[in-house]
Amino acid sequence: MNNLASAQRIIRIDPIDGADFIVKATVLGWEIVIKKGEFAVGDLVAYIQIDTVVPETEQFEFLRERQFRVRTIKLRKQISQGLVVPLPAGNWKEGDDLTEAIGVKKYEKGGETPGVQPRKPKVWYKKLWYILKYQYLVKVFPNLNTFNRNRFPKHLVPITDEERIQNIPGVLERYKGKIFVVSEKLDGSSITIIRDRKWNGKPKYRICSRRFELFNTKNEWHGVFFSTEFAAHIEKLVQHFGTTKIIVQGEFIGKPQGNRYRLPADEIRLFNIYVNGKRLLQDQFYDACWKFNIPCCPELYRDTLDLDLPAILKFAEGKSTLQKETEREGLVFRCVEDGLSFKVISNKYLLENKE
Repeated sequence: MNNLASAQRIIRIDPIDGADFIVKATVLGWEIVIKKGEFAVGDLVAYIQIDTVVPETEQFEFLRERQFRVRTIKLRKQISQGLVVPLPAGNWKEGDDLTEAIGVKKYEKGGETPGVQPRKPKVWYKKLWYILKYQYLVKVFPNLNTFNRNRFPKHLVPITDEERIQNIPGVLERYKGKIFVVSEKLDGSSITIIRDRKWNGKPKYRICSRRFELFNTKNEWHGVFFSTEFAAHIEKLVQHFGTTKIIVQGEFIGKPQGNRYRLPADEIRLFNIYVNGKRLLQDQFYDACWKFNIPCCPELYRDTLDLDLPAILKFAEGKSTLQKETEREGLVFRCVEDGLSFKVISNKYLLENKE
């Protein structure tokens, strides 16, 4: 369930120590602070996830000081993640997507738009066109700015967006006892590299951010692709698997995100490899990365799944393997048997970084 807002039922309500006017509601695997008496167990409500932005309407005026952003907060020592509000008008049933009905958008940290627009040229006549296009024409014709990018090619590969465990808590019981690979979730920007061919047979690489394919090469995603000489890694995979249909996905980490890991240079760390349209399972993925020294997200553990929701959320907390003084963002769990995966974001990280 990757809907930013959805129709869900309140499955329980608990008191909060020392609080007279607020209580803790549970929706799916999330705990949300609500006003006492506002909703009851079993009510069908609109649940809005964290890491989102709600519309600037009277209903959400109380979030103006936070720029209408929904994030993890703590009230009376109780973590609250998301919003529970009345359903919008309509005939809704449990699980329905309310993202567009409410007008909720994904919160973007930045880095999606910068770099898509090319840098200002130095030649006077090119500079004149640049100013005309990006300062005047795009205001009248907004679609002009899309010439440097296109929608993410979802027909070739899915957008990188692991499901949060709180949205699918039943997985913990259904997959109990199965072997999972647990890797560190790195705090970066998503990058997808698609290996393609030009008409003359030379390799071509299509570079994508999380939401767009980027055509102009003067951006941070192309920059890290060139600076790391990542094409050489992809060509090793081409030779190894005997196909040119290779797509890789990973985290672009370094200066654009504030260099939380104190890296000497920007890096790409893979978490997915697609061969002929099929994602490699974890054993194949790490075997290929280790064999050819391809940078990847660190594997931390490989063990049977035997954790309930509170335990797995606590388990996600810890320091990064890339920088021992940095709180890690969380963990990614992937079943070695069928590739089912989910992410567990550290609440300590979310509170520390106001996420």
